[in-house]
Amino acid sequence: MQKKIKSMNKATISADIVSSTELTPSALSQLQGEIKTFLKQVGNDYKGTWGRLSKGDSVEIYIDRPQDSLRIALLLKTLIKKFKVDTECAGQDADRKRLEMFKTYGVRIAIAVGEMRVANKRTNMLDGEAIYASGRAIENQRTSNKSKIVIKNTLFFESSDAILSQQINAYLGFLDVLFKRATERQCEVVYYRLLGKSENEIAEQLKINQSVVNQHSTTFGWNAVEQLLKYYEQIDF
Repeated sequence: MQKKIKSMNKATISADIVSSTELTPSALSQLQGEIKTFLKQVGNDYKGTWGRLSKGDSVEIYIDRPQDSLRIALLLKTLIKKFKVDTECAGQDADRKRLEMFKTYGVRIAIAVGEMRVANKRTNMLDGEAIYASGRAIENQRTSNKSKIVIKNTLFFESSDAILSQQINAYLGFLDVLFKRATERQCEVVYYRLLGKSENEIAEQLKINQSVVNQHSTTFGWNAVEQLLKYYEQIDF
C-alpha cells in the first residue's frame, strides 16, 4: 500500500535553456511561446502546479505533488529538445558550436523536494527550501567562462535525504545519456508518450505510421523511462 505523502514537502523545478543566445529573436520568441503554452497545460493537468518563464531563458515550476515532478521535468526536456533548429533559427553571428550545444542538450533542469513557505501564483511568489535548492543546482552548472561551455549532465535532483538524492541522480545520469543521443523526432514521440498518448494517437498526431512511432520509442529507450517513472511516482517524499 502506497504511503501518504508528507504534506509539508513540495517540489520545484528550475531550468535554463542552453545557448539560447545563439537563436534568432524570432526563433527564441517561438520557443518561449511554446514554453508558456506548456506551463499552462501542466497547470491544467496537475492540480496545484504552476510555472513562470523569466529572463527569457529560465523556467521555474512549483509542483504541489512531488511525485509528478519527474514527468513534468521530462516533458519540459523533450519540449525543448524537439524544437526544430535549422539555419533560419541561428543568429547571423551565431557560434555554431554553441548552437550545437542547444541541439544536443536543450535545457538544464534541476528538481528539488522540500518545504515551501510561499507558493502564490497570483502574486508570482515562490519562497522556500525547494526553490532555493533547485535554483542553486542550476546556478552551480552555469559557467563564468563565456568562451567555452562544458556540460556533463543536464538533469539533477536535490532533497534533504542524501541517500535518495544519490539514487535518483544516478538514474538521471542514465536519462541524460538517452537525451544526449536523441533526435528531434524521437523527443517529439517521447513528449507525447509522457502525456499518456498511445502509439496510434501519436501516429495520427504526427501523420506517420504507428510502426515508425514504435521504432522511435524503442530507439530512445522509452520502456526504461517508463519503468523509472513508475518507481519515482511511488516514492514517499
